[in-house]
Amino acid sequence: MEYNPNTPHQRGTKSFESLTFKEQALSINAQCSVLEKAIRAHARRAAQERRDANAALERCVRQVERLTARLRQSSS
Repeated sequence: MEYNPNTPHQRGTKSFESLTFKEQALSINAQCSVLEKAIRAHARRAAQERRDANAALERCVRQVERLTARLRQSSS
């Protein structure tokens, strides 16, 4: 999803709660894509700084797994 400053949510005039179900789904999907790119960039930076890129990636993956577990727990 490309940034569009003309959409109300991205201008900050609409809260996430006020978005429609479809708009919320699109926003969540976009945020997940941004998170994936950020995690991959973090692993690349770790490699550039001669750190263990796999360990950095795994730490991020575990963090996302903990988030997933919290979401599953709160929905039961």
